[in-house]
Amino acid sequence: MPSSSDANNDIGAVWHWVAQERHRAGRAAAVALRHETQAAMAREASRPYHRRFAALYRQIERRHLAAARMQALHAVRLQRWAEGADGQGALRPVFMAAVATTLGMDSVAVTVFGQQHTQAMVATSNATARAAHDLEFVLGEGPTTDASASGRPLTATGSALLDRWPHYGVAVAELGVQAVVATPLTLPSVCLGVLCAFDSHTLLHDDVADSVDRVADALTHSVLLTTETPTDDEDGIPDLPLFTEADYRAVVHQAAGMVSVQCECAIDDALVMIRARAFTDGTPVDTIAGLIVAGSLRLC
Repeated sequence: MPSSSDANNDIGAVWHWVAQERHRAGRAAAVALRHETQAAMAREASRPYHRRFAALYRQIERRHLAAARMQALHAVRLQRWAEGADGQGALRPVFMAAVATTLGMDSVAVTVFGQQHTQAMVATSNATARAAHDLEFVLGEGPTTDASASGRPLTATGSALLDRWPHYGVAVAELGVQAVVATPLTLPSVCLGVLCAFDSHTLLHDDVADSVDRVADALTHSVLLTTETPTDDEDGIPDLPLFTEADYRAVVHQAAGMVSVQCECAIDDALVMIRARAFTDGTPVDTIAGLIVAGSLRLC
């Protein structure tokens, strides 16, 4: 049975975060209500001010409620897993699976950027999302690339996947992916990362775009930018407790540095060489990078 004290501590921590998010939502709702009341009573000249702040705090309320719902779903699944309700040997639930359920999509991936806009971390809900992300990293085209470059959300379904990404579209179709929705995780002056959702159906539910925007807003402000997790990664990525299963790309960048020295080329060219070798061998990029760092593989 997987009901260890560590699991119980993790579950307690998640429920603590849920309570915090609900408390923050309540505070935002109280401020919004105060401005809504003042807008109804104030002179005409002052009403736009109160309406603007009421709308802002209602958005903050929705952000924290969305974070609380995802975290509560994750906590319930962790509890079931700890109690063995999902069967012996069941894999520990990951937070991104709760994100996928919230969106009503088959799978999701979040990519977080580090310094110089390099991919520093990826968290996925399942094997399909991980494979789709690896394909994009190797092929150099796909939804994360486009959403981060444009700063705008995108949706592609069916044949539009092939039209938009000739190589990536074919590859993800072989994974059973027929629809992709992506949106950047943005602040006014920087893109922190990208949220991508994948589905095996071309017909998505009507409010999927709004759902992705709401979830992206909650992830950006209530998960990635939480003030309770110190930044201790060399790429400036905070220690994110909800992403304990995430993969960090440090080994890839370390390998790129080694290839750059060995082959006397730029870092960007070294990354291209690593991706090309991964594509040729049909091997994950992280595996190729690990071999390079270990000294058992040279690319020139």
